[in-house]
Amino acid sequence: MKATKLLRIARHWHAGEAGCGALIMGLKRQIGRIRPGELLEVEALDAAAPIDIVVWCEMTGHRLTAECHPTYVIERKDDRSDSPVNK
Repeated sequence: MKATKLLRIARHWHAGEAGCGALIMGLKRQIGRIRPGELLEVEALDAAAPIDIVVWCEMTGHRLTAECHPTYVIERKDDRSDSPVNK
């Protein structure tokens, strides 16, 4: 059983082979469609996705809650975050 079955996923996104820029833009668009605290499950087949998604989460303040390539679960941050990225 996939670990994500135990989590309450608010939105699923199949990114397919989207890489780098297309993946990042898609993540931004998809995370904007859920509320803070909700989970986005992403299936990203690109070989660089494990690096791209981790770095994107670190830069934006969203939390990567589960990862097992090609599946990733990201928790949307609170919009009132004090992250320097938002300033």
